Amino acid sequence: MTVEPWLAETLGASLVIITIVFGVYFAIYQLFYLTIVIRAIGAISDERKWASDDLLSGTFASPLTPGVSVLVPAHNESAGVVASVESLLRLQYPRVQIIVVDDGSTDGTSAVLGARFPMTLTAEDPVSPLPLLGAIESVHRFDGHDALLIRKISVGRRADAVNAALQFARHELVCMIDGDSILSPTALLRVVQPFIDDPTVVASGGIVRPANGAVLIEAEVDRVEMPDSIIERIQVLEYLRAFLVGRAGWSAIKGLLIISGAFGVFRRDTLITLGGLDAASLAEDAELVLAAHRHHRTEREPYRIVFVADPVCWTEVPASWSAVARQRKRWSQGLGELLRGARDMIMRPRYGTLGMVTLPYFWLFEQWGAPLVFVGMGIALLAAAVGVIPWLAIGLALLVSYFVSVATSLLAVAIELGATRDYRTWRSMRRLIGTAFLEPIVFYFPHALWRTVGLWRAIRSTPSEWGAQQRAGFVQRAQTPGAAA
Repeated sequence: MTVEPWLAETLGASLVIITIVFGVYFAIYQLFYLTIVIRAIGAISDERKWASDDLLSGTFASPLTPGVSVLVPAHNESAGVVASVESLLRLQYPRVQIIVVDDGSTDGTSAVLGARFPMTLTAEDPVSPLPLLGAIESVHRFDGHDALLIRKISVGRRADAVNAALQFARHELVCMIDGDSILSPTALLRVVQPFIDDPTVVASGGIVRPANGAVLIEAEVDRVEMPDSIIERIQVLEYLRAFLVGRAGWSAIKGLLIISGAFGVFRRDTLITLGGLDAASLAEDAELVLAAHRHHRTEREPYRIVFVADPVCWTEVPASWSAVARQRKRWSQGLGELLRGARDMIMRPRYGTLGMVTLPYFWLFEQWGAPLVFVGMGIALLAAAVGVIPWLAIGLALLVSYFVSVATSLLAVAIELGATRDYRTWRSMRRLIGTAFLEPIVFYFPHALWRTVGLWRAIRSTPSEWGAQQRAGFVQRAQTPGAAA
């Protein structure tokens, strides 16, 4: 079969133009991300200048320091929930109320808690009733502690468990963590400081780190090593990029969209005004932040939503490829649903940086970036196959993309060294750097595929739930060297 010369020329020119368009798309993405990185470095540097132990001591001693209600949704978290609660009881903070919600666990989560902490059944009424999808079955008060255990029927949504706890929160600020999470002793002091410094702050988020590889002594992280499996190490690297680079940078330009549900603090009145978390959303943490932006912009009220790069929450991340695949499909679907609900805010000046920069970026690059990777690669390979673009050019483009990805990860590692040094051993740093070179090869395309599947589910409005997660629990040892916990 022969092809007319004019048709071949038209096809070749079209492939070249489309390839160039995709090249410009990915170049813009990299340049924009570089800008976020630069702003993140500046923000973290500024934060280090004013953060001090003396400031924290003053916050702890002040009678004006606001109380915090810590909400802990727990679904089948028997492996780590005791360590999580013990870490909360050891927090260096003047007034803390702990509210654990056993969201229909089938692994004995409540029994494990009851064996460690004596409790009494109580008939307490909610402080601020909110509509729930799953009914509350019983409320128990920890003997000798300002803490509650709420048992409720699960509907497969974490947000419904958080709303159940929020009803009983009585303090001015509300902190949300997961049932498999550990807070460092001064975490609350540091993440609450922005509320004290600026009364317009309505939400503050801290760093979340994978606890896989961490060793605890008496519910406090003693040391951290890079995990053995490659999928866990990749997530450590991802969390460094997402928090130390991504969220610090977005916060610096006043366009923060996500405060992690695993560690975020909000003004209680704001949450009640918003009606709690959206139990129908798979991205309830971002949905909550988006709703706060929308509310305060609509009411023309001054507000700030910030990220603090110092306080750390340690949480267990999935340890298998299949579990990560389910998680990333769910995240991508949640993002698609979130952006669909926020389409009236995109490119609207009244919503400030969020509307003009953050949401367009997430729509163009985070939502559509994954499927466009496959489309762009297919077109580039087709253009090379028909001889329009040299194979060498395709190879060079892939090589540049690879080294840009590696450089971004290494920059996050460098920021980690200067900011926290949690992974301070040479063995951990060697593994972290090695993972930076390996991740683009083994993880990039599977991750893009999972994100594409999640986007397709969002487009089709496919019902989805959080699904079951397998927990290994925290590695603990006794205070005395050589003793086993």
